[in-house]
Amino acid sequence: MKDFDPKRSALRHVLLHDWDPHNAARNESAHGAYDAYVNPLYDLVQSGADEQQVIDWLHEREQETMCFPSLGKQRLQRIARLLTRAVQTPEP
Repeated sequence: MKDFDPKRSALRHVLLHDWDPHNAARNESAHGAYDAYVNPLYDLVQSGADEQQVIDWLHEREQETMCFPSLGKQRLQRIARLLTRAVQTPEP
């Protein structure tokens, strides 16, 4: 696992355990499968992206990068909410 700060670690957790289009969470050796998405996603949310923009970003990754069959975007709403909250929540 990369050494991520708490917010990036939270993003990584959501990607792996809530989004996980490749079922990477089932195989410990694949837990880093989405690590390359953490920083771009963090930057997107930090730049002021709303949940719809995060949904679009995730959907694009599924279609272009992963060749994941399109299942629509509605199912990504909860995940986008979790991701945006992970970045926007103030640290204690």
